[in-house]
Amino acid sequence: MNTDTRNRPWGRWLTYALAIGAAIALIGTFLVWGEGAFGFLLAFVVLFPAALISALMRWWPTHAAEGVRSGLDWRRRLNITALGLAIASILCLVIGVAWFGTAPGTMLLVAGLMLLPPAVILVLLAISTRDRNRLAETMLEPYEEIVYQADIHWGVFLPTILVLTVTLLLAVGPFGTVGYVIATVLYLIVLPGTAAYALSTFLNTELELTPQKLIVGTGLVVRTTRVLERDRIQAVGVYQRWAGRVLGYGRLSFVCKDGSGFKVPGVVDPEGVRQIIHQGY
Repeated sequence: MNTDTRNRPWGRWLTYALAIGAAIALIGTFLVWGEGAFGFLLAFVVLFPAALISALMRWWPTHAAEGVRSGLDWRRRLNITALGLAIASILCLVIGVAWFGTAPGTMLLVAGLMLLPPAVILVLLAISTRDRNRLAETMLEPYEEIVYQADIHWGVFLPTILVLTVTLLLAVGPFGTVGYVIATVLYLIVLPGTAAYALSTFLNTELELTPQKLIVGTGLVVRTTRVLERDRIQAVGVYQRWAGRVLGYGRLSFVCKDGSGFKVPGVVDPEGVRQIIHQGY
């Protein structure tokens, strides 16, 4: 039985309800002052992209003749959610700039700025999870065997979590205008940057070993791949900050015999990985 939301009668009404709620929230920002206006603005920031995402989930075209589907797959959901957030942010920013100096323009501009970081993060996440084969499947001969595959630790997200925590504390704490300004800078600039780096490291970093080769892949949008003979590696260094020492992850630094080098961050048990690499020398 097809359980796609486009065939459910409540799906259409959910989209309409979210759209009406977003419109009411936007109107409320003009009619109410102070904290009440900010509450309506937060409601609009949530309801407006939710309405767009719901509409895209329902009406976005899909491939035909794919057999029985139990619903939208997770990658399609992620892509549509990222697209909906991006459209909502761009629309608010464009209209806000066009109506700059008016009350609606100011509210829409603020809403667009609030939506921008999560939109950027989700778009990067959608890009990083697009169909992509493991390096070992594309760069090795069929007879070559993978003897070790390194894991990437969730601790790479700690800087992002720290930035988000500090941003929330500055925004809700008794720090006045200075706190709001610093929180805005952290939210709009620092948070997307740290999140993009964490996603790049966690989702797109590969380090695999065969008896003769080292295979490394890094990067989020632009992918850098390296396939080296293990005897070309002159030295392997390990660097761990205090969080890495506590949680058991760190950065591996490789120096090749030709003088070149590269780094692989976020590796689980980096000292153990270094020992495994040296065992092949």
